[in-house]
Amino acid sequence: MEITILCKVVDNYGDIGFVYRLARNITELYPDTELRLVVSDLPSFAAMAPFVKTGLAKQNARGWQIFDWNNEEVCTEEFSRKIPDVILQCFQCERPEWLDRILFDPEQKQIVRIVNIEYLTAESWADDFHLLKSGTRSILVKKVNFMPGFTKKTGGLVMDSSFISCLKSKETAIQILQENLVAKEQVAEPLEDSIQALRDNNTFCVTIFAYKRNFTHVVRALKTFMDSKKKENPLFKIHAFVAAGLASKPFEEAWKEESCPFEITKLPYLNQEAWDALLCSSDFNFVRGEDSFARACLCGKPFVWHAYPQDEELHLVKAGAVLERIKDFVKDFAQDKNLFDVLREYFLLYNTRYPRSTEDEQSGSQSKEDEPKEKEEELLQMLLSNYSELSKAFMDFSKNLIENGNLTQHLMEYLER
Repeated sequence: MEITILCKVVDNYGDIGFVYRLARNITELYPDTELRLVVSDLPSFAAMAPFVKTGLAKQNARGWQIFDWNNEEVCTEEFSRKIPDVILQCFQCERPEWLDRILFDPEQKQIVRIVNIEYLTAESWADDFHLLKSGTRSILVKKVNFMPGFTKKTGGLVMDSSFISCLKSKETAIQILQENLVAKEQVAEPLEDSIQALRDNNTFCVTIFAYKRNFTHVVRALKTFMDSKKKENPLFKIHAFVAAGLASKPFEEAWKEESCPFEITKLPYLNQEAWDALLCSSDFNFVRGEDSFARACLCGKPFVWHAYPQDEELHLVKAGAVLERIKDFVKDFAQDKNLFDVLREYFLLYNTRYPRSTEDEQSGSQSKEDEPKEKEEELLQMLLSNYSELSKAFMDFSKNLIENGNLTQHLMEYLER
């Protein structure tokens, strides 16, 4: 089978992260499949897949042909010569104009099947939308919608071999992370110490990957949690791994404002396998983006997802929907307070965008006064103080998702039919 995958990068790493993972898993499970990847932002691809070259219109890597979406001349020549059998159109991205000219040319007589792979959502409509046919302006171009999701009525989530190996063995995960950093020649002694923190049973490891926001409440809640745990275990520590990107500077600023209460490691850009390894090795994950969200759901570790901000706070609907999927796995922890209610309130507050002053709007920073820091801090403290119960809930949630099966297998079985 020959498959062309289209990826127009919107959220720097979420979109291409999913496409890269899907391509790897197709090749792992179906090695005879010929893959052509058409990507609009090669630098974002190269950040997680260092073998990708950013300045080439066409390149061969990992047995794939990779094309720069923006190079109309090269792409038109290639795809006119060999019209795709199957196109995976990821996240309803618009097809490039050069491709539409080829597909809908009156002289084009080949049947082309387009599978629109939607964004991951926990909303109930995903069940009904999965495998729903969609019209095009040619009877030869047939289109269907394919939904990643959280139930057996959807396509499920991608479960590639590298991620599963990290999920099964923490030591394997740490070794993968270490090997990646060594390959980048970035394991100075402090970073080596950071990796050892993942192995230390007395160290509570947190990963921070988010859009720009105020992190003061996160730092304070982690400090309070650490201080309370030290009363029963003087060796208890917290170590935060801060991903390169939008959240790195704001988190570090909040950490310094609170007198650097625990250790942090500012990470270099990691390839996808190393990033998976870190999420699987940490105790609590703050994540953003499509692909990291899916990994967090499968990791079995408590997490908070920073959904991609949308107009009129529509992203809160997506955040609320995944909470409803988690709800059945969370048990009450006190007569007067439901653990799920705490999780839900914090999750939604973390995703709420608050009004900015004119000065803040111009500088691009978040107004600290506009955010309910004290409420967020209180809620996060409650979640951390009930970590054991929360951890079990997320582990059970993960097992349920794994039982739904691998999206890649479901997709390929559908295409074969």
